[in-house]
Amino acid sequence: MDNDSSKILTKKYRQYLLPSILTTLALALNEFVDCMLVSNLLGSDALAIANLGCPVILLIAACYVLLGSGGSIFYALQLGRWDNKKAGKGFVISMGLSVVCCAIMCSFGSIFSEQFCGLLCPDEKLLNDFSNYYNVLILTAPILIVMMTFVCFLPPSGAPGVATIVNIIANGLNLVMDVVYIKVFGMGVEGAAYATITGYLVGAIVMVVLLKVKHVKIHVSKVSAPDFELAGGILTLGMPTAILQICFAIKYAVSNSLASSYGGTPGVVAFSLCLQTFSLASVFLLGVADTAQPLMALLSGQRDYKSENGVLKRSLSLQLVFAAVLVLLLEIVPGVVPAMYNIEDNEVLDLALDGIRIFSITYIFRGICIQFMRFFQVEKYKRYAFFISLTDGLLVLPLGFILCSGYDLNGIFIAYPMAAAILFVFIVIYNTFLYNKKRGTFMNRLLIKKEPDKVKVMNLTITDDSEEISGASEKMIDFCTSVDVGMKEAYKVGLLCEEMAVYTSNHRKDKGDIDLMLRITDDAFTINFRSIGLPFNPTVRTEEDYAENIVMLQKVASDISYDYIMGMNNTRIIINR
Repeated sequence: MDNDSSKILTKKYRQYLLPSILTTLALALNEFVDCMLVSNLLGSDALAIANLGCPVILLIAACYVLLGSGGSIFYALQLGRWDNKKAGKGFVISMGLSVVCCAIMCSFGSIFSEQFCGLLCPDEKLLNDFSNYYNVLILTAPILIVMMTFVCFLPPSGAPGVATIVNIIANGLNLVMDVVYIKVFGMGVEGAAYATITGYLVGAIVMVVLLKVKHVKIHVSKVSAPDFELAGGILTLGMPTAILQICFAIKYAVSNSLASSYGGTPGVVAFSLCLQTFSLASVFLLGVADTAQPLMALLSGQRDYKSENGVLKRSLSLQLVFAAVLVLLLEIVPGVVPAMYNIEDNEVLDLALDGIRIFSITYIFRGICIQFMRFFQVEKYKRYAFFISLTDGLLVLPLGFILCSGYDLNGIFIAYPMAAAILFVFIVIYNTFLYNKKRGTFMNRLLIKKEPDKVKVMNLTITDDSEEISGASEKMIDFCTSVDVGMKEAYKVGLLCEEMAVYTSNHRKDKGDIDLMLRITDDAFTINFRSIGLPFNPTVRTEEDYAENIVMLQKVASDISYDYIMGMNNTRIIINR
């Protein structure tokens, strides 16, 4: 028996981590290998063109991140609060807004294409080819925004594996079609954009099939006019991540311009190679953040702050480990990156090798900053999350202009790690300030919430062993009496705890741990049970239940709620005082 209710969440975290990393790997390969193929098939100028189109891709990503990230956080929070109907409304509204977003982006992108191309491509030599690439790239918006918004809801629906499979198929086919469209049909750089459309259309078809085959349950609720006020909450939750993407678009456009001004086309290519390491870094850094966010949202909704603290700490540790390994590799063998893109020009190589070594230091600080931003989104510290996203996105710009005036092209490479380090130091200082200012509000300097002193919480993890189940009941009783709960109420809590644990053990094919959390307030006792395995529903009475004490539990408890969330059986028992 363990007093720290964390074993199941540790298993669930590991179960989600690999699909999240594979999903970000598939997305990174779409950019990393896509650009590599473009460079190898068409040359370094084509790589520069693809990089110049990066702001457009980031704006598209901002749309589906705004609605998908915001919607899925809202969805997971409502599931944690046992409000499936409201979660379903959040899903419907998010998907509806994604369609509207597609229409707006495609319309403006097409009407003002000449102006956007002139803004994004400062190099006249590349402008004509870039215009052709841009006009096809804007057509990827509808399929990417709608599909990726939907995919964001799969992890909190207990299907991270489906999201992974869909992304791998979509991006894998994209790479195959790069070769087909560029080499076989001679389409040039725009062939890469057509390959993206093809890959994601097929991915959407595969997703529909998998949803039916795997019986993935996504809550869908009818939406009426008053429900559209929920859109504000969804957009607020997704805004920090969307702002991050939009700022990336601005940052990359300005950085490309600086690279062109101080290094010409070789400078743009060298900076492009540095940006490609972002794709490699995102495999791990964003994979960890994507793993933690739905779990933290669920736990926040359930007010299980101790478990949320464990998830955040684990994620921050992994961010640091992954970043350290990546930076070490790029410092030792930076030449691997230009070699992947078949870059042999000595002028470009000299610029790129120095740039990659400097640029890579960014990841030591940035992964932790992004992890905090994702956490603050969940806890609705919206101003703080906005500040992190804006600073991460825009602080590079003034630093870039200042440093380039003194260090030429290297100035833009230095600006990125410097901006990340400044933001990291600010977060450490400001977190400490808030913790001291609002002492008693937070559990620690990570700004994990703390229950008021009058609310008593106990966490336990037990196995299916009958002695452990009985021991948990006794621990619950002892805890209740230690916080001045009457003996009669304490025994009722212990009895219901034992009967629910026995019921859970008897109705699982695969034995394992059971997490329990007792929360005592002035009004009620709330006991949450969490276990991994096939779903079972204690609120539905069956013939078998009459042979067990579950019928007694159903009669004695004031309320019993059940839901199967993220592949976990979650049961909540409330006993009014």
